[in-house]
Amino acid sequence: KKKKKKEKKKKKKPTQITTTNYPTYYSGKYIDNNGNNVILLYEDSPENRKQICNILGITESKTIFKKAEYTYEYLIKLQNKISEKMQNKELPFVTSSSLMEDKNNIKVTVTSNSISDWNKIKELDTIGGALDIQYETNNIGTEELVTTE
Repeated sequence: KKKKKKEKKKKKKPTQITTTNYPTYYSGKYIDNNGNNVILLYEDSPENRKQICNILGITESKTIFKKAEYTYEYLIKLQNKISEKMQNKELPFVTSSSLMEDKNNIKVTVTSNSISDWNKIKELDTIGGALDIQYETNNIGTEELVTTE
């Protein structure tokens, strides 16, 4: 019985490492057009490069490293704040919000071009500059087509 308990503990350890528990210096990962792994680092150092490659299970020699402005942790928290406000219907003009690892930002699509509406989203970005707000003009464009002769 004692041996079984030890085995269970050993099995539980790897499952504790989740994809959200990245080191604070990590900012994201994507594959470029040439098929290379690109890792974004908030704090770029040889130690961090080696450690993150071990965590992600990729080889350092085949990886491109880029300096990033925001940590992955910050972007996840910002994305969660926006999602929460969308669910609570506090941002009815936001149609979508997604974390763009390759751009190291959050892309937010809105149906309003009101500065006060945009500021409601921008105030969630405590560092500033991490949001790529895109105004969706599809509805307006269609209306213009209908009204012009």
